[in-house]
Amino acid sequence: MQVVVGIGARAGVEPAAVVAAISTVLQPNWRVETIASIDRKADLLAAVASSMGVRGVTYSARELSTVVTPTVSVRVARAVGSASVAEAAALLAGNSTELTVPRLCLDGVTVAVVELCLDGGPGVRAIL
Repeated sequence: MQVVVGIGARAGVEPAAVVAAISTVLQPNWRVETIASIDRKADLLAAVASSMGVRGVTYSARELSTVVTPTVSVRVARAVGSASVAEAAALLAGNSTELTVPRLCLDGVTVAVVELCLDGGPGVRAIL
């Protein structure tokens, strides 16, 4: 299964910690196609994507805030302008409306996973 991983991280988190958090949720038959996050984490995202050999994509807080997610955080909304980063980024990048792995927080890293929607189905991008 091809998947997209959305990530969020507290300030100062190293790329290795993000890769470790991602590794805890991946299943053996999953292939990561893209890592996604908020644009203010572009440097961290680039390092993580490069180390994993996948594509990275970022979104603005405004773009992320348009996505309906099962989890919202007032603290994150105040800090970055969107109540969801990992879940919203995964849904956007995966062109999906359903999470395969909902938000998981581990050592300052938040990870969410969606199955990549390749069939042009009812993905989030289609309804924005």
